[in-house]
Amino acid sequence: MLTIHINDNWLVFCMFSENKLIELNKINFLEKKSPTFLLKSIKKYFKNSSEKLSVLENVKLVYYNTNSTLVPTDLFDEKNSLNFLKFNAKIQVDDFTANDSLIDNEIKNIYVPYVNINNYIFEKFNSFEYHHYSTILIEELKKRLNSNFSNAVFLNIGDKNIDITHFNKGKIIFYNSFEFSNNEDVLYYLLYCLNELNLDTKKILVSCMGQITIESALYELLYTYIQNIEILDFELSDNDQYNKILNSNILLNLYK
Repeated sequence: MLTIHINDNWLVFCMFSENKLIELNKINFLEKKSPTFLLKSIKKYFKNSSEKLSVLENVKLVYYNTNSTLVPTDLFDEKNSLNFLKFNAKIQVDDFTANDSLIDNEIKNIYVPYVNINNYIFEKFNSFEYHHYSTILIEELKKRLNSNFSNAVFLNIGDKNIDITHFNKGKIIFYNSFEFSNNEDVLYYLLYCLNELNLDTKKILVSCMGQITIESALYELLYTYIQNIEILDFELSDNDQYNKILNSNILLNLYK
């Protein structure tokens, strides 16, 4: 199985066999790229890996962008998908929208995938799955709720974005993504969200993942202001050369 993680700044190709990661390739770009450029890069990867791809049974795509929003299923109307999105994303009137169901179909995650990439993958493989990264992230975080801390906040630190998710008594209360450029930005957005959610920094548990370690300056900065902070452990690959990339994005080894 092949999973392609698609971001405007990078692509990651994860090959799995019997549910085990056997190959990982990451392509970084110096600047944001268009969907057209991303598709050319995917085609180039396929051309260079044609022998391996000839035996593929499943292909999955994961889209990483900020053009998404969560809507309670009871309020969801597919005809109004663009109207839901327009409040927190830059959209065009002719954008194609998709939606994922999550949290036992309590919530719809509306987002904008890249149609050109979807069409190409469909033509090449006849069928495939695709989701927004926040769907996979939220589902995984819900599994990790600690009964001792029913009121919990998760902080996921990516390359240029952070995701802040808040659960209370097993229910998702808040999710949002923010762009950042330095550690102080991360602290600002986290403290701002905690304040808006009326959460006490001395009591709330903040579970961190992604590009943060106990030894990092970011962890030290957050720990100065938040009493209960931890870094979540995730199962990595047996191949050490992949582990740095897997540590930076927990979803690479989850969606398989």
